[in-house]
Amino acid sequence: RIVNDNQFSRMTRDAVNGTCAVVPPGGANSSSSEPFSEEEAGTSTFMVGVVLSVIADVIIAVSLNVQKTAHMRNEGADGKPVKGMLKLPLWWLGLLLNVGGELGNMLAYGFAPASVVAPVGSVGVVANEVIAVVFLKEPFRWRDAAGLVAIVAGVVLIIFGVPEDPVELNAVVLQDEYYSDPVAYSYLIGLSCAVAFFVAYLEPRYAQKTVLIW
Repeated sequence: RIVNDNQFSRMTRDAVNGTCAVVPPGGANSSSSEPFSEEEAGTSTFMVGVVLSVIADVIIAVSLNVQKTAHMRNEGADGKPVKGMLKLPLWWLGLLLNVGGELGNMLAYGFAPASVVAPVGSVGVVANEVIAVVFLKEPFRWRDAAGLVAIVAGVVLIIFGVPEDPVELNAVVLQDEYYSDPVAYSYLIGLSCAVAFFVAYLEPRYAQKTVLIW
């Protein structure tokens, strides 16, 4: 590249004065000279964790249906298994897929907070329902559809509603700012009463009739 005298003189003067700057290809206005901000990097990492968790949960759902297919094919006329499950290649394939999915979930916790990754795991229920209906020919009821819609809506609300808290949560912060709050004790007492009510009253009477209680 040919540099004219004025440019060469200016570059020499800037170098002597210690003000010479490296300009990236494309000029000073090139987008490559502007690094990602902290907020952009955090958003990118957050979405990587969400996508990784969704893929991992779909793989887990596939693995469970593969194992179920292996058990169905191994069932004899008398309803008993023909071979031991450890001798079924399809069962081992399902196990390996399950392990791979769980490893993907573990990696997702490194990109997104647990408050997001754990609820996103419900996507596996949606994938499992679709696979079971399409490939295993299981019945699909209207309440199944309502449940799937509720799951998807809940996951979307969690992903877009989790606040970005700049405070790093640790044992000291939780003890001083959260657990010492009277609201926390009220919540724990109310939760304990609700669990006791379900276990002592609702479960013995309605568990065999209503799946929500069971």
